[in-house]
Amino acid sequence: MSAASLLAAWLTLASPPAEPTSPAPATVATTAPRDVYALDDAAFVAQARRDLETLRQGTEGLRRLKEEAFRSKALYQRGKDVPYTPDEKQLLVSTWAAFFDCFISTEVVRQRYWDFLKVPAFTQPKKHAWGFLLTHAALASELAQGMAFADLTGGQAQLEVLLNEPGPEYGLPPRAFSRFKEKVVHVGTSTQLFTGDGYRATLHPVLAKAGVLNEPGVPALFQTMRQDSKAARSRLLKRGPVLFAKAAADLTQDTTARAVFPVQKTVAEWMGDTRVHRSGKPLISREQVLSLLPRMAPGDVMVARQNWFLSNIGLPGFWPHAELYVGTPQELSQTFDADPEVKTWVATLPGRPETFTAHLAKAFPAKWAEYTGKDAHGDPLRIIESISEGVSFTGVEHGMHVDYLGVLRPRLSQVDKARAILRAFTFQGRPYDFNFDFFSDQSLVCTELVWKSYAPSKDMKGLDIPLVSVAGRRTLPANEIVRVFDAEYGQPNRQFDFVAFLDGREGPGDAVEANAESFRYTYRRMKWDIAQE
Repeated sequence: MSAASLLAAWLTLASPPAEPTSPAPATVATTAPRDVYALDDAAFVAQARRDLETLRQGTEGLRRLKEEAFRSKALYQRGKDVPYTPDEKQLLVSTWAAFFDCFISTEVVRQRYWDFLKVPAFTQPKKHAWGFLLTHAALASELAQGMAFADLTGGQAQLEVLLNEPGPEYGLPPRAFSRFKEKVVHVGTSTQLFTGDGYRATLHPVLAKAGVLNEPGVPALFQTMRQDSKAARSRLLKRGPVLFAKAAADLTQDTTARAVFPVQKTVAEWMGDTRVHRSGKPLISREQVLSLLPRMAPGDVMVARQNWFLSNIGLPGFWPHAELYVGTPQELSQTFDADPEVKTWVATLPGRPETFTAHLAKAFPAKWAEYTGKDAHGDPLRIIESISEGVSFTGVEHGMHVDYLGVLRPRLSQVDKARAILRAFTFQGRPYDFNFDFFSDQSLVCTELVWKSYAPSKDMKGLDIPLVSVAGRRTLPANEIVRVFDAEYGQPNRQFDFVAFLDGREGPGDAVEANAESFRYTYRRMKWDIAQE
């Protein structure tokens, strides 16, 4: 089959989705490109590299979660006469929620680069090559892991009822599981897999010409794509003509083959467009961030969200990120150096330093030199957070100039907060923990940094934030911090006081300051239902 025939087949079976029956969310007024392919080559490649990392995290998460599910195969295939225990339900739902989360993050990448066929390979080889790779690798992973998960759970009425229930704290809408199963095998997407595999072989010269094959991560992407494609093709062929007959019947009634999995078409397109459309333009303004700073204090805990940056893939929930505010060196000194309890504690430390900040400077000279500098925007460094580059000092542009921001103040003594900041300095520089392993200090995820910095000990009251099980792993989504705040709200023994909440609004393209009552329920918002009022 020629390349032209392959493309014709793809285009025939991958027709654009039908027009939405309701208006899409209002777009943000800006001159930035709405389409990733409208970016210039340098900006496009930079975006593609970021999406390659997102895709890597999503596909690795899908594979790991599928394997985790198959290790509990007997649980998934239990008969309806034996009810699930609460612990078993929690394992099943949290695994499905994490799988759903990884699936949608992968699907968003697929849809963002969907129109690569409209970018000629001969005139724009970089965009065409990157677009094909990201689209087809996402599709191969979705089908390989998705069909395996669907087969594992097939025909289990008790299980399907459980997984179809809405779970706001997990970001699960009603009937997400049924919609996933209905879409996981579709004649349009299955045919795209076969035609895409054939086109991949003919595209090699274009990939080489574009220099894409030498990009970091691309060889591994190719290998994973081949493995996933082989697994998906094998499963598709075993299913036989009956399955395809049903899928073909579905296609006659459903022209939205583009949206394979349970992402509403309008929402998924909105996600893909807007991330490019307002790149570098968060909903919270810089002025709002700067006006918030006088209310902040060293030791504050922040939760943050950017709608279009798919951080913490596999940790479901509206809030994906947590940070520790330490303030500037001057704020740190004013807060702790004259505090009697802090001075008494510092005097017991090695070398008997005179002040807390003097101890940090002496114990961590290289880190202190970095912390007392400025970020790329010329702002003082005020935050310690774990990001993909590792546990880092950042400024307000990175840590607070986002789409949604909540600030909580631990109800602890100054000496406890100083101890937490000292621990955070110890962790600074360690790599990001892509495995979300809370039982190792060698690498840390964002919430792990906050959790371990404030962990109770014999000489520190700290914060008692229980870990939760997600797909069989003990971990801490940032959502849990807000859930604890909500559960303890108004109680005399609460662990947090409310400081501020800046609530993003995609429609108007801005953010408004909201109160504690509004903030306390945000952990129940749908993670992917982000085209809000």
